[in-house]
Amino acid sequence: MKAHLHAEDHPKTAVSTKNLVVAFALNAGFSVIEFFGGWWTNSVAILSDAVHDMGDAAAIGLAWWLQVRSTRRASDDFTYGYQRFSLLGALISGVILLFGSIVIVREALIRLAEPSAPDAEGMLWIAGLAIVVNSYAAWRLQHGASMNEKMLSWHMLEDVLGWVAVAIVSLVLMWRPDWTFLDPLLSIGIAALILWNVVRRLRETLAIFLQAKPTSIPLDRIKQEVLTVPHVHSIHACRVWSLDGERNVFSIHVVLDGLQKVNEVAPIKAAILKVLEPHEFYDVTIETEFMPSERAQPNRRVPESDQ
Repeated sequence: MKAHLHAEDHPKTAVSTKNLVVAFALNAGFSVIEFFGGWWTNSVAILSDAVHDMGDAAAIGLAWWLQVRSTRRASDDFTYGYQRFSLLGALISGVILLFGSIVIVREALIRLAEPSAPDAEGMLWIAGLAIVVNSYAAWRLQHGASMNEKMLSWHMLEDVLGWVAVAIVSLVLMWRPDWTFLDPLLSIGIAALILWNVVRRLRETLAIFLQAKPTSIPLDRIKQEVLTVPHVHSIHACRVWSLDGERNVFSIHVVLDGLQKVNEVAPIKAAILKVLEPHEFYDVTIETEFMPSERAQPNRRVPESDQ
């Protein structure tokens, strides 16, 4: 007997999409302001950040589109649904941010060799506005549940930290105009921090793509609890993987003994589903089979049916 449980559409999907819309609008709009601000203050740092933010906006726009695609229902071609489109967005965003951080380090090294003296007061005003805008966007995405939002939150956090560095440098430059080397040094430190976190997120994303067991699922404990259910003799082919970092899938084969009729399987199946209930699996498949006996042919299976 094959018991199949499929959860309803995830309630956080609409919130995730809204968060991405807000982040995209803020990032794209403010990158335009940065271009004008960089020209006004004669700051190469601000102009470079404007280009970087424009790239971030493009990455967020792509992630937004993939997040919307991920809400489509399952089809004959995508039988589990389109949830992994959101995960694809997280992967692409991570790669973009990875290369973007490398570019920042390169530009910082160039600035160390060829320092410039920008308008420190103008930089401070722009940095203050940027910190407020990007902090709000980072806060919205950081509280999201999807891998897409978690990855993109580092886009926003990178910008927040970058603008904090710009604000600090601008204050210092008001006092010591010749200390222009501080800006590229801070940029390198921030980029190193972002690279470390992005690499960690990319590892998590790739693990999901490779169908690794979600770290939050105590599979050994689940197996032990299933084996305590009456008439469960043994289990095999117990598998857990995640569709997108939020929706986890579970399947198991259960060997039963001491049963005489097919309809006696239903209570056992219900007890197993009770064991799985706290883990909120998006999709559960339980296949049962009888132990061989004198009245049953070897490897006889109960006819399949869905519940």
